[in-house]
Amino acid sequence: MFFLLKGGIFIEIFINLTVILFLNILGSCLKNLKTVFLSQNAIKPVYITTFIDSVVFFYAFKLTTTSSGVAFVTVFAIGKLVGVFLGNIIEKKLAFGLLEVDVYKHKDQGKLLADALREQGYSVTTTVGYGVNGLERLMLKIILPRNCFSDLHEVLKNDGNVNMTIKTISSVYGKVGTVY
Repeated sequence: MFFLLKGGIFIEIFINLTVILFLNILGSCLKNLKTVFLSQNAIKPVYITTFIDSVVFFYAFKLTTTSSGVAFVTVFAIGKLVGVFLGNIIEKKLAFGLLEVDVYKHKDQGKLLADALREQGYSVTTTVGYGVNGLERLMLKIILPRNCFSDLHEVLKNDGNVNMTIKTISSVYGKVGTVY
């Protein structure tokens, strides 16, 4: 009640702390997305996110430096932390980019799995390789949009024991499977 009698200073401090928190959350989310866009070579969104992030950072930094108290620095840091957390969640939901998934199966099982994946719309290339003790194996190379990986993973889990490697790729020339 004492703070309210002093001309609303408490309310002003609370509003400034809230603004700093939300600006830093927004700024950190934009920084995460900017990194994702750069890694996927999507340059146009980088310009927009960089501009908005610069304005947001400047305003949040100005509010923090013109205020006194540990609370302002703490809220600034908490905003950065929460922003990175939310940016990570957003990035996983958007799932930009392409993946190359290499699946290793015994020859007969590999042929059946490759045909089943092709019927579902995946682009699958098979090559013959040799595993332990020189046993012949098939390597299935599947290129797909990153946001379709969870569906592929379910199909592979239902197929049984699967060894695979997963790589992020920046671009593909030619066909990428159209998953139905």
